[in-house]
Amino acid sequence: MRILLTLNKTLKRGNKQIEDTGYQNVFLPLQALGHDVYFYDTVNPEQKSYSKIIESFKPDLIFCCMTGDSSLTPFEPWEEIKRETDTGRTKTFNWFCDDTWRFDNFSSKACRYFNVCSTCEQNYMYKFKEIGYDNIILGAWHSNKDFHPFIEFENKKIDISFAGRIDFMRMPYIDMLKSYNVPLTHVTNVSYEELMMAYSNSKIGLNFSKSPNDPEFKTQLKARNFEIPASNSLLMTEHHDSIENFFEIDKEIITWKSGIELLEKIQFLLKNPQIVEKVCYNGHQRFLKEHESHVRLRKILKEIDRR
Repeated sequence: MRILLTLNKTLKRGNKQIEDTGYQNVFLPLQALGHDVYFYDTVNPEQKSYSKIIESFKPDLIFCCMTGDSSLTPFEPWEEIKRETDTGRTKTFNWFCDDTWRFDNFSSKACRYFNVCSTCEQNYMYKFKEIGYDNIILGAWHSNKDFHPFIEFENKKIDISFAGRIDFMRMPYIDMLKSYNVPLTHVTNVSYEELMMAYSNSKIGLNFSKSPNDPEFKTQLKARNFEIPASNSLLMTEHHDSIENFFEIDKEIITWKSGIELLEKIQFLLKNPQIVEKVCYNGHQRFLKEHESHVRLRKILKEIDRR
């Protein structure tokens, strides 16, 4: 299949452009699955004219992850994609990432530009159908196993790690863990490869599920929920209602709902490394079976083809 992949190669963080994960987790797996893929970078495309790319490449599928934010992704080709959708010449698809806080002001409107869309949130499938958009499929996050070095549990050097910004919602938890001398390693300002190595070197990976971008501070699924099990590490995540659709709680991952619960579970796990190792293994096997990028994308392409 000829696929015109349309998403950002980089992401703006403050004054810096950092590498995003579309290249590793979407472009390379699609190529490995045998597809002819053209990567159109919505931040800095080599060919600025999207219409010319369509005419010369003649894609069977336009596969997008659009943001709607021109300050971050100035070359998102909305009108060209809508034209292809309307003419029926090329099937168009968009992968939505943050529907828990972007559905009302973005996803519910942007979906009309595409033949098919996906959401990462099981609970939001019905919201799309409520507004009359039926071609919605469950996408969910995923990660490319080729970028996760496999390290045996006994050789891991980090007890507990957290990778990400320490914002005002996360700071109280971090401070509490430090006050109880929990051996937490904070990973920040590293490359994608260094981040995946840090996950792989960790026995436990910590995830906070609330987004500071959400005015209601609801929980959501994040890429970290899949990257940590991909690294054969135990995912210890703030509970989110749809996480049980992807992992079995207490067997494949551990969840928590309060600071006290987080502390108590960490203290228990640090005293019982055999349980940590078992959950690491179970979570990693579930990841390989259902959430690895090659597996997820193969399934998504079949779903798109049926619509």
